[in-house]
Amino acid sequence: MLIVFNAKAQDVQDEDIASEKSKSYISLGAGQSRPFGAFKVTDYANPKSGFAKKGLVYSIDGAHYFFKRAALGYTVTYQDQGNLTYDDDVKISQGYTDSYVADGSTVTANKRYRSLNILLGPQYSLVWHAFTFDFRASAGAIKSFATPQIAVDITGVSEQTGEFIQQSSNKFAFAYGGSVGIRLNTGAGWGLFLKGNYVNSAGPKITYTGRTLELGRTVKNQAITEGQAIFGLYKEF
Repeated sequence: MLIVFNAKAQDVQDEDIASEKSKSYISLGAGQSRPFGAFKVTDYANPKSGFAKKGLVYSIDGAHYFFKRAALGYTVTYQDQGNLTYDDDVKISQGYTDSYVADGSTVTANKRYRSLNILLGPQYSLVWHAFTFDFRASAGAIKSFATPQIAVDITGVSEQTGEFIQQSSNKFAFAYGGSVGIRLNTGAGWGLFLKGNYVNSAGPKITYTGRTLELGRTVKNQAITEGQAIFGLYKEF
């Protein structure tokens, strides 16, 4: 009888949770951000290739519910997508040597991909027992703090006098994406979450200085595509 009573009590509790309006929440998390598409590619001939690497991501994420299961969600993430490696420098150097039909070229890269994603959009949630499944579409901006700065010194080409530099960018760019998350309510309004983010952008504008002859690889905007897996803690309010 006790088992039956407990089972019925749990059923009633689950029904109450399912019928209640979802509570707004805020969360803190961390995880891994991976580049995809052209952002990951290491191809000199593709001007959209970013030579980006996987790195850490930190997030502030939440949603405010206006209806029973519908909310306005927001995400702010900071991510580091690495810098160019020695092999990347060699690929770019060989590419410019061929493009300029030069005696040779020296490529020196510094600075890393560091950016902030600020996204906002509608969210719909499904509740099952202590679990909540969140689905969100979003749009906003990427604020670039830095992209790799690449200095190129061409030798044997009189029209290209001296070193030219692909400057690091700190511009804003429009971005859009989506996310899927699962939250586990551990009691007293606290819980754990696991979330996947997808972000895509044409990317920040890139400029050059000291380039007197434009041949070969020329990047106008650094396209950015990221997939992120984030784990953390949330609080309902």
